[in-house]
Amino acid sequence: MIEKQKINIAPVKVKRMMKSLSGILYNPDYEFVKEKTLSERQLRIRQQAFALTVCTVVFAAVYSFCTWYASSLQQVPSFTFSFEKFIPFVPISIIPYMAGGLFFCLVFFSCRDAHQLKILTWRMLFVTFAAGVFFITFPLRFSFDKPEVSNTIMGLTFSFLKTVDSPFNQSPSLHIAFAFVFWSVFRELSKWRIFLMVWLILLGISTLTTYQHHCIDILNGAILAHISFIIIPYRRNDPEYRKFRTANYFFLSGWVLISAALLISKYLGNEGLLLSLPAAAAMMTGYFYQKNNRSQRITA
Repeated sequence: MIEKQKINIAPVKVKRMMKSLSGILYNPDYEFVKEKTLSERQLRIRQQAFALTVCTVVFAAVYSFCTWYASSLQQVPSFTFSFEKFIPFVPISIIPYMAGGLFFCLVFFSCRDAHQLKILTWRMLFVTFAAGVFFITFPLRFSFDKPEVSNTIMGLTFSFLKTVDSPFNQSPSLHIAFAFVFWSVFRELSKWRIFLMVWLILLGISTLTTYQHHCIDILNGAILAHISFIIIPYRRNDPEYRKFRTANYFFLSGWVLISAALLISKYLGNEGLLLSLPAAAAMMTGYFYQKNNRSQRITA
């Protein structure tokens, strides 16, 4: 018969094993790090919520005041290019257009650190106040009549938009300026980056196809956003972001040249469209500067 072997463990060894096990299950250092991480996360969320609240209040105040001022004027002009009459009205594009409000909230909670949140907040405030100055100094209104929307859900959405939005506060388009500022944060994300980029592009297009803005508003919104990037740079003293800052100068030049080309062609003739060539060159140069900067950061 095979006898069962008895394993005898000394009491001292049992106590040591229990002590080691208790040390694994409860580690004061681990608990301290965990509490510290939670407190830092809670603090960051509070900072993000505070920044969102400040920007929301400022936006609502500036936008409402400018709307009241423009509506008090006897006549508010509009500005359009001749080709804009060919832009179709696409009711379903109201979906990406209305998503701008969601992105307004989401972008603050997408910031990775306090510095990025600080830069985002200052850019949002700068864009809002600068746009408010233009809304009062050069008030414009949307001039096209919107067709009737047969779909019930889409019709309710447009009715809601008509209630909260106004035909004034056109140029620069805050939807466009904010979209560029949003992308300055979203492009740093590892997940959903492509999805957010496509949606922001659709948002930009929807400002035209929902008959909310004219082309001059989009151009001025893009110019205003890139001015904010130059005046309020991200990591000013970090050499890794130097090419990003250089790219913004090229992008700004490109948008200015596109605007100049369209304005000259409107008032002086189609010869002004020749400026679209240096505009395209400036845009491409800015793109390559930005692309090379990103690839170097990934490689590093």
